[in-house]
Amino acid sequence: MNKPTPDVQDDTDALTDARVERSSRALRLAMHDLLYEQAFDTITVQHIIERAGVSRGTFYARYRNKNDALLASFEGMFGSMAAHLEASPREPRLVPVTELLTHFLAAQPVMASLRAAGRLDGILEYGVDLFAELIERRLPLLGARPSLPPQLTARMLAGALLEMTLWWLDRPARSTPAVLDREFHTMAQRMLGPSA
Repeated sequence: MNKPTPDVQDDTDALTDARVERSSRALRLAMHDLLYEQAFDTITVQHIIERAGVSRGTFYARYRNKNDALLASFEGMFGSMAAHLEASPREPRLVPVTELLTHFLAAQPVMASLRAAGRLDGILEYGVDLFAELIERRLPLLGARPSLPPQLTARMLAGALLEMTLWWLDRPARSTPAVLDREFHTMAQRMLGPSA
């Protein structure tokens, strides 16, 4: 039996990785699109796999259920925003507040559907973990030297962002995403001290 050469194996791994990424992206996009078309409670795994054009086995190889697919869709959206922010490392912001709130504003029917299904708070709490990771990575880029451990500082700021987001979702007319972005970062700078 012929053993594959490393080059052939590397090519096979690359093809497998590309296939996995393609199907994962298709599943995330399917969930995203379905959320704009119907209430979360009415979406089934069958709807997701039909829209994504993948098998049931492919779905369950990645997610346990539609709730996991929902979190992956949110994580993908947040990841895109974070990647855009991190591509501009000189930009003095910890998190993409304007982009996040603008997206939520455009997605009000989805947000209402998730709230009605009892899923919105869980998604936003999951967002605290994602935001905290991003903030902790960006603290050194901004020259911040918090008096508390960076991990705790990041979690505190991410929690404040969650509370601000929840407040704003109930009263979007009270302030614009850009104003809240400035206010959040002004508050963060006070917390981080003069070196930030």
